[in-house]
Amino acid sequence: MEEYLNKEDEMKIPIKMTLTAIGILILLFLVIILFNVSSFNNTIKKEKSLLFDSKSIPVEKISEADLEHLPELMKNYLIKAQIIGKSKYCNVTFSQKGTIKTDPKKGWISFTAVQYMSSKNPGFIWKARALPMLIRDKYIDQKGEVKISLLGLKDVASLGPEVDQSSLGRYFGELIWFPIGFLDPDIIWKQIDTTKVKGTITKGDLSLTGYFYFDETGMIKSFSTQRYRDTTLEDFIAEAGEYQNYDGLLIPNKMTAIWNLKGEKFEYFKADIVSCELTETIP
Repeated sequence: MEEYLNKEDEMKIPIKMTLTAIGILILLFLVIILFNVSSFNNTIKKEKSLLFDSKSIPVEKISEADLEHLPELMKNYLIKAQIIGKSKYCNVTFSQKGTIKTDPKKGWISFTAVQYMSSKNPGFIWKARALPMLIRDKYIDQKGEVKISLLGLKDVASLGPEVDQSSLGRYFGELIWFPIGFLDPDIIWKQIDTTKVKGTITKGDLSLTGYFYFDETGMIKSFSTQRYRDTTLEDFIAEAGEYQNYDGLLIPNKMTAIWNLKGEKFEYFKADIVSCELTETIP
C-alpha cells in the first residue's frame, strides 16, 4: 500500500509542475498585454499634449464681428450654436459610445471612445476600445494616422497621403461637434443656395472641399465630401442627430457616417455623445 501511495505522489508532481508552468505563462501573457496597452495609452497622452499645446496664444473671446466674413447660413448657424462669447482658442473632450462596421457584410462592433479636438491646433485624436481592438485615429500637424492594436499585442498602422486626406475629411465634417473650429482662417466659404454651403479647407499642400446642408431651423443636418477609403476615393456623408446643449455649445447628440459605394449606401459608424467638456487654452 505504501509503495502504491508513493507512485501516486510521483504522478502528481509533473501535473503540479505543468499547472504551475501554465499559470506562469498566463500571468506573463497578462503582464505583456497590460504593458503594451499602457504603452499605447501613453503614446496617446503625448499626442494629446501636442494637440492641446497652448503656447504663445492670446486670450480672445468670439464676437459677432468674427463671423462677418461668413455666408449668412453659416453665420446664423454659429450664433445658434452659441459660440459667441466662447474662447477662440479652446479644446474639447468628448466621451462617446457607438457601433462600427468594417465591411458591409460584417456585423456591428460596439465601442466606447474619447475624442479630443482643438481650435488652436486644428486636428483631432479619437481613442476607442472595441474589444479585442484598441483604435487610435488622429489628424495632427497636417498628418493623419490610423492605428489598431489587438489587445496591445500587435499594432497595425496606416499612414500616407491617402490617410492624410481622409483624416482631414473626417476632421472637417466633425467640426459639427466643435463649431468653434469653423472660424479657422484656412477655410474658404461660399453659400450655394438657401440650404447649402461649400467649404474648402487647406492645410499645407492638401485642400479638401465639402458641403454642409442645413435644415429648416438653420442647423447643419449633414455633410458630404470625397474621402479615401483605403486607396479609393469615395463619396462620404455624415448625418447629424438631434441638437442638444453640451457644456454651452449646441451640437448634435449623435453622428452617423456613411460611404456611398457605387450608389450603395454603407453605414459604418454610429456614435452618441455621452459627455462633452469645453476648456479654454491658457497660455
